[in-house]
Amino acid sequence: MKDRPMMKRTLIFAVVMLLASQAQASTRSYFSPMDDGHRVGACLSDGATCGKPVADQFCQRAGFAESILFARESVTVARQLDTGKMCEGESCQAFTRIKCYQPQKDAKDTALQTLH
Repeated sequence: MKDRPMMKRTLIFAVVMLLASQAQASTRSYFSPMDDGHRVGACLSDGATCGKPVADQFCQRAGFAESILFARESVTVARQLDTGKMCEGESCQAFTRIKCYQPQKDAKDTALQTLH
Protein backbone atom coordinates (compact mmCIF):
# COMPACT_ATOMS: atom_id res chain seq x y z
CA MET A 1 0.00 0.00 0.00
CA LYS A 2 3.02 2.29 -0.31
CA ASP A 3 1.77 3.26 -3.76
CA ARG A 4 -1.38 5.03 -2.48
CA PRO A 5 0.29 8.42 -1.80
CA MET A 6 1.92 8.26 -5.23
CA MET A 7 -1.39 7.34 -6.89
CA LYS A 8 -3.13 10.19 -5.09
CA ARG A 9 -0.50 12.70 -6.27
CA THR A 10 -0.73 11.36 -9.81
CA LEU A 11 -4.52 11.65 -9.76
CA ILE A 12 -4.37 15.22 -8.42
CA PHE A 13 -1.82 16.16 -11.07
CA ALA A 14 -3.99 14.65 -13.82
CA VAL A 15 -7.09 16.53 -12.64
CA VAL A 16 -5.18 19.82 -12.40
CA MET A 17 -3.74 19.39 -15.90
CA LEU A 18 -7.14 18.49 -17.34
CA LEU A 19 -8.79 21.54 -15.79
CA ALA A 20 -5.90 23.80 -16.77
CA SER A 21 -6.27 22.78 -20.40
CA GLN A 22 -9.93 23.83 -20.24
CA ALA A 23 -9.10 27.27 -18.80
CA GLN A 24 -8.30 28.86 -22.10
CA ALA A 25 -9.48 32.31 -22.98
CA SER A 26 -12.46 32.64 -25.25
CA THR A 27 -12.11 34.59 -28.51
CA ARG A 28 -14.32 35.23 -31.51
CA SER A 29 -13.64 37.03 -34.76
CA TYR A 30 -16.31 39.08 -36.50
CA PHE A 31 -15.69 39.77 -40.18
CA SER A 32 -17.41 42.90 -41.52
CA PRO A 33 -19.28 43.24 -38.22
CA MET A 34 -22.84 44.51 -38.47
CA ASP A 35 -25.19 46.48 -36.23
CA ASP A 36 -28.86 46.37 -37.15
CA GLY A 37 -28.04 45.37 -40.73
CA HIS A 38 -25.35 48.01 -41.28
CA ARG A 39 -21.55 47.90 -41.10
CA VAL A 40 -20.19 49.01 -37.72
CA GLY A 41 -18.55 52.40 -37.95
CA ALA A 42 -15.00 52.64 -36.63
CA CYS A 43 -15.69 56.01 -34.93
CA LEU A 44 -18.25 57.28 -32.45
CA SER A 45 -20.45 60.27 -33.22
CA ASP A 46 -17.89 62.73 -31.79
CA GLY A 47 -15.62 61.85 -34.73
CA ALA A 48 -12.57 61.76 -32.43
CA THR A 49 -13.12 58.44 -30.65
CA CYS A 50 -12.10 55.81 -33.16
CA GLY A 51 -10.53 52.36 -33.32
CA LYS A 52 -10.01 50.34 -30.14
CA PRO A 53 -12.57 52.12 -27.89
CA VAL A 54 -15.27 51.47 -30.50
CA ALA A 55 -14.13 47.88 -31.11
CA ASP A 56 -14.16 47.36 -27.32
CA GLN A 57 -17.73 48.66 -27.15
CA PHE A 58 -18.77 46.26 -29.92
CA CYS A 59 -17.16 43.33 -28.07
CA GLN A 60 -18.75 44.27 -24.76
CA ARG A 61 -22.17 44.32 -26.41
CA ALA A 62 -21.40 40.82 -27.70
CA GLY A 63 -20.55 39.60 -24.16
CA PHE A 64 -16.76 39.84 -24.32
CA ALA A 65 -14.36 41.90 -22.20
CA GLU A 66 -12.53 43.74 -24.97
CA SER A 67 -11.17 43.70 -28.51
CA ILE A 68 -7.67 42.38 -29.15
CA LEU A 69 -7.51 43.02 -32.88
CA PHE A 70 -9.36 45.13 -35.39
CA ALA A 71 -9.01 46.38 -38.95
CA ARG A 72 -10.94 49.12 -40.74
CA GLU A 73 -11.48 50.57 -44.18
CA SER A 74 -13.01 53.64 -45.77
CA VAL A 75 -16.66 53.19 -46.71
CA THR A 76 -19.51 55.42 -47.82
CA VAL A 77 -21.96 54.38 -45.05
CA ALA A 78 -21.62 52.86 -41.57
CA ARG A 79 -23.61 52.85 -38.32
CA GLN A 80 -22.20 54.64 -35.26
CA LEU A 81 -22.46 52.41 -32.18
CA ASP A 82 -23.08 55.17 -29.65
CA THR A 83 -26.01 56.88 -31.35
CA GLY A 84 -27.14 54.43 -34.03
CA LYS A 85 -26.92 57.24 -36.58
CA MET A 86 -25.36 56.69 -39.95
CA CYS A 87 -21.93 57.97 -40.88
CA GLU A 88 -21.95 58.95 -44.54
CA GLY A 89 -19.35 60.39 -46.86
CA GLU A 90 -15.67 60.20 -47.65
CA SER A 91 -14.48 60.41 -44.04
CA CYS A 92 -16.56 57.40 -42.93
CA GLN A 93 -14.76 54.22 -41.85
CA ALA A 94 -16.10 50.79 -40.91
CA PHE A 95 -14.50 47.73 -39.36
CA THR A 96 -13.51 44.90 -41.64
CA ARG A 97 -12.70 42.67 -38.66
CA ILE A 98 -12.95 42.72 -34.87
CA LYS A 99 -11.53 39.96 -32.69
CA CYS A 100 -13.07 39.87 -29.22
CA TYR A 101 -11.54 38.37 -26.08
CA GLN A 102 -12.95 37.06 -22.81
CA PRO A 103 -10.55 35.75 -20.14
CA GLN A 104 -11.67 32.81 -18.08
CA LYS A 105 -10.99 32.04 -14.45
CA ASP A 106 -7.84 30.03 -13.82
CA ALA A 107 -9.01 26.42 -13.53
CA LYS A 108 -5.81 25.32 -11.77
CA ASP A 109 -6.65 27.49 -8.75
CA THR A 110 -10.20 26.15 -8.75
CA ALA A 111 -8.99 22.54 -8.96
CA LEU A 112 -6.51 22.98 -6.14
CA GLN A 113 -9.13 24.56 -3.89
CA THR A 114 -11.53 21.72 -4.67
CA LEU A 115 -8.99 19.00 -3.87
CA HIS A 116 -7.93 20.42 -0.49
